[in-house]
Amino acid sequence: MRKSNERAVESSIYARISEARMNESDRHSALSTLRSAELIVDGLVWVQEKFAALGHYFLKPSLKH
Repeated sequence: MRKSNERAVESSIYARISEARMNESDRHSALSTLRSAELIVDGLVWVQEKFAALGHYFLKPSLKH
């Protein structure tokens, strides 16, 4: 579900940028900024998933009564 939503959002954002009234340098800047933001978010999600995968190593063992 996540991938399908991402593709729909990505295509609509890129379509809106291509349809917007702006000169080519502004369009190039907007697309570059969008790609940079996507890379940053992908990196943060990757780090979060790695921490979640390693989380069980950092849990303290507890005694159950």
